[in-house]
Amino acid sequence: MTPDEFMQRVRAFASRSSTLPTTAYPDQLQLKIPVYPLSDLPDLAMSGRISAFFHAAFLTRDRLGSMEKERYVAINRGITAQVLRALELAPAARVVVVSSGAAAVHASCSDPERSLLDDPYGVLKLEEERLLARNRSALVLRIYALSGRFIRDPARFALGDFLLKAQQRLPIRINSPAPVWRSYGNAGDITALAWAWLLSAEPPALGQLDAVTHHVSLEQLAESVCRIYRLPPVISRLDTTAPAQSYGADTEPFLAALTRFDQNPHSLEEQIIDTGVGLGLAAPPWPENGRPTPLSCSPLRIDL
Repeated sequence: MTPDEFMQRVRAFASRSSTLPTTAYPDQLQLKIPVYPLSDLPDLAMSGRISAFFHAAFLTRDRLGSMEKERYVAINRGITAQVLRALELAPAARVVVVSSGAAAVHASCSDPERSLLDDPYGVLKLEEERLLARNRSALVLRIYALSGRFIRDPARFALGDFLLKAQQRLPIRINSPAPVWRSYGNAGDITALAWAWLLSAEPPALGQLDAVTHHVSLEQLAESVCRIYRLPPVISRLDTTAPAQSYGADTEPFLAALTRFDQNPHSLEEQIIDTGVGLGLAAPPWPENGRPTPLSCSPLRIDL
């Protein structure tokens, strides 16, 4: 897809009007994508021009620290309602719903609503999954731990915190005495699969996928960061006999889906370097047979 075709075919929506620059190009060649208010989405759907939705709009869990739970619930349900209305007006369209592993916590509950005020984010994510996937071609991608160029509030997450230490040339310290495991997926892999499925003619058989390619302990992750950026050894007080804390999922279904659509997943090392570049770290040499940084891709073409 050329830049002109991209601008003609893609419409972006958010809470309010703005402009979104692309990031895969040198600054002087960036596309400036207009962003329309989400309230306009049903009107576009009514025009019959929508064939695919990529839905990732949601107030994340961290926003609960700055607003009342009732308002948080109302805003997120309002977002879901706008998207659901648009889907009803474009019944032939496929939809990718970007969800969270937090939804899985409540998936087996007979009445998740009872936990709404205890965990509004997880319950609302599960509620949205079920509403938007009902009776249509939908792919739900549950994200557990995310790597990539656009990590928000890096100090709040293990990978981001480790990379900030690398940026400052400080040793990485793991304070948890118990083993901690996380499942990572790369934003590039996730979006590549989403667009490949959305634009394919394949039957919509993927359903719900946990968007993870690597299940690693924080010690393994920290050691990889130290090796890549040549930091001092990890400082840890790990008790290997303590019960492990795990937030993750089986990697095989997502890896199989990537293979099905001819996508090559980022290795753990590539995910670390990709995330580091987004935080301003100079990219070290990529692993042998590794991929070039996306910042060096050709500005003449956009491949979705």
